[in-house]
Amino acid sequence: MPKATKQKRNGAATHSSPYASKPKASNNIFKMNTDIGQHVLKNPGVAQAIVDKADLKQSDIVLEVGPGSGNLTVKILEKAKKVIAVELDPRMAAEVTKRVQGKPEAKRLEVLLGDVIKTDLPYFDVCISNTPYQ
Repeated sequence: MPKATKQKRNGAATHSSPYASKPKASNNIFKMNTDIGQHVLKNPGVAQAIVDKADLKQSDIVLEVGPGSGNLTVKILEKAKKVIAVELDPRMAAEVTKRVQGKPEAKRLEVLLGDVIKTDLPYFDVCISNTPYQ
């Protein structure tokens, strides 16, 4: 038996399917620049695992490459003395800065805007990054 057709408001018929893909929710704040491998780490468990594997000490100065929206950065700030975050995208640099604004952690975060390869980096003990794998 064929599937029932539904009439659209414009008069066109369509087949209803329970497997039809729904429009995906998108990040309305930023359009990710996938040309530079931009992605956002959303899973707090993964962020915590990265920090745990780094075995940070309270005396460590951490270089974070590509902090994005700061999900990993805030986890690092819980353990380290200072975080130097190098971000290429000015929108993301503003976002990670805003994330700790008004909190005690803000004094321990330094955001450098630019390409990490072309930037003169200050001293650091540990480098952490959720690097794109494109």
